Amino acid sequence: MVHAIALVDLDDTLFQTRRKCPADVSEVDLTVMAYDREGQPASFATPRQLAWIEWLRRGTVLVPVTGRSVDALRRVDLAFDHAIAAHGGVVLRPGGLVCPVWQNRIGQAAEAVRGDLEALTAGFDRQAQAAGADVRVRIIAEADTPLYVVAKHRDPAREEELHALAELVRPAVPSGWTVHVNGNNVAYLPPHLGKRQAVEHLLGELRAAHPALPVIGLGDSVTDAPFLALCDFAMIPGQSQLAERAFQGLLA
Repeated sequence: MVHAIALVDLDDTLFQTRRKCPADVSEVDLTVMAYDREGQPASFATPRQLAWIEWLRRGTVLVPVTGRSVDALRRVDLAFDHAIAAHGGVVLRPGGLVCPVWQNRIGQAAEAVRGDLEALTAGFDRQAQAAGADVRVRIIAEADTPLYVVAKHRDPAREEELHALAELVRPAVPSGWTVHVNGNNVAYLPPHLGKRQAVEHLLGELRAAHPALPVIGLGDSVTDAPFLALCDFAMIPGQSQLAERAFQGLLA
């Protein structure tokens, strides 16, 4: 029986890399949830996360809302009908079809910021080279539409070095852009792009199809907060960036 519509972030919400798994959970108790491009296990769920995933699978209209590309989303072991990928850059319909209305809207807006995306990429790369940091910086695109800039350290254990570079680049970020810093991930999103914008586009349709169902949102990052605010109820992992900000001062 379906109890709710669930708009769910994936990485660090339902599962995480092995490095981020709790130290008290043994390897044999982890379940592979996502694979890398070579088909090797890349993300894992703990037994408690898996129990929650199974409830979501059985009890909700499950809609992933993720920063993952469409290709990376397809490497996740999770069935869904609708989905939002690439930080809101793509809305997927049942059968994995791209929503043409949203694709057209994003495509038109993306052309106006192509130069900014290229400038940010080049600027971050220059800062990384000057610091001798082994960082990969690139523009994420879907269907030849440039969406946002992402930077990752090739050694995830050195994420603080990545964060320091992000601070150096911050003055060059255009006004109104979202800067997403969480773990070994720094992303720069133009104003037209975001999970909230894509959720707003899809949510009316979901509510119309399921008018009696509450909408619950799940996310771990500060940048998930805008889409969570559109839901009837919001849930966050207890150990997460968003929880740290939300409970800051309250538990002191």
